[in-house]
Amino acid sequence: MRVFLFFLILIALAGGAQAASPASPSLGITPAAGPHAVGLRVVQQYDYSRVLAAPVDAFGQAGKAGPARPIQTLVWYPAQRSRAAPMRVADYLQASLSDVDFAFPKAEAARQRAGWMAGPQRAQFGAPTRAVRDAAAAGGRYPVLIYAPSFGAFAHENLDLCEYLASHGYVVLASPSLGARSIAMSADNEGVEAQAADIAFLAHYAQSLPQADITRLAAVGFSWGGMANVFAAARSNRIKALVSLDGSIRFFPKIWSAAGYVRPASTAVPLLFLAAPAAGAKAMEIDDASYLGTMKYSDVYAATLYPLTHGDFSSWHLRFAPADVSPVDARLQAYRSAALYTRRFLDAYLKNDASALEFLQAPPAQNGIGSELMSMAIRPASFVLLGEADFLRAFAKAGYRNARDLYTQMSARSPDFRLSPANLNQLGAQLLQAGNARGAVELFQLATHIEPGFASAFDGEGAAYESLGETALAIAAYEKAVAADKNQGKARARIEALRAGGPK
Repeated sequence: MRVFLFFLILIALAGGAQAASPASPSLGITPAAGPHAVGLRVVQQYDYSRVLAAPVDAFGQAGKAGPARPIQTLVWYPAQRSRAAPMRVADYLQASLSDVDFAFPKAEAARQRAGWMAGPQRAQFGAPTRAVRDAAAAGGRYPVLIYAPSFGAFAHENLDLCEYLASHGYVVLASPSLGARSIAMSADNEGVEAQAADIAFLAHYAQSLPQADITRLAAVGFSWGGMANVFAAARSNRIKALVSLDGSIRFFPKIWSAAGYVRPASTAVPLLFLAAPAAGAKAMEIDDASYLGTMKYSDVYAATLYPLTHGDFSSWHLRFAPADVSPVDARLQAYRSAALYTRRFLDAYLKNDASALEFLQAPPAQNGIGSELMSMAIRPASFVLLGEADFLRAFAKAGYRNARDLYTQMSARSPDFRLSPANLNQLGAQLLQAGNARGAVELFQLATHIEPGFASAFDGEGAAYESLGETALAIAAYEKAVAADKNQGKARARIEALRAGGPK
């Protein structure tokens, strides 16, 4: 996509009077701004845990390689209002000239900017945006959004959406889409893993921002970034919601299925998927065979924006694409609808806004969006994701009894519910040491129910019954330990001692 965007720019600069008229360069690309002014900060930083190889040009000459992986970070944030001039579209492109080479000459960047501003599409490049560079931050703390751009794309490819969300009270961070080992992104697991790691890096960096409340964190991704954000959510419980702008999780099942950890149980967060129509202008469905269809622990919203093609989910593309691709007004209305639903979804799940949730669950027509623009399919979560912590809390609340019944009930409520026999064995030992031998027996027996040949758990059960003075049950448990593992010398010794009536 980085190459694609440069291609669009070259067409614009070379087209002269023959260039097709653009879509509107005005702020009408998104709905009305929120109550906040918008600031933009550009941060040059490195991820020192990774490094990129030096780029090589067509003549075999190596370029500069930085000391680590460059992560030029754009931060949009709620700002104090001022009379400072807003940024122009060209300022974003100028900033991207140094997104990998932080030492890119400022004079050369200024020269290129001047060329864009004087070129045949100077109206597009000179259009004002909402953001003021380095504006004073507004007070308060706000939810955090990480924006993941498309395949190899600039961080600013959806500058209008990012500014719009910041105006409604979000701190938004984005970095370029770079490959794992070189600047060029690769269409494989290594590439998507690299971008997912960049999302994690930005979340870590957000912790240092006074405005950022990372307990309320979502990841928004377009195209390739709409698969990287799912990978990132699968790797971290920190991400509480996902927005996909025609994301590649829809198009590359072989890539996500090859990552064993990218599963519905590891992405049990609400998802808004905004899609271009399928072949034949068909609405996107939540197909059981798709990743969306497997997300049984998540509220899933799948919206189809009929006038949009895949590229139209980038506001940069809309600013520079020829107007004759499809009716301009319809494309802009559809993009505005996508931006509106993105905000309302985030309001519902990060700000606990009940009115926003009602908006999402209402038919689009009820929200003033016609069926020619958009349709929505909704699949609420059908199961509750339960884990070991849920079991232990319920077990304690039940008086440390009926562990097997509780395990059976939770397994029925949550298909991916699993307990580790090794952990249960250790937890049983903790209860025994704390003097709760009866509860310990329950956990040891559950461990051997799940793993029938678990000798150590049988041994623990024997020790717990000894503590309770129930000799016959202790001997029976020790015998099971020896039967499962003949090397259980301690259990064998206890059997002999108990049968002889000797001391413990």
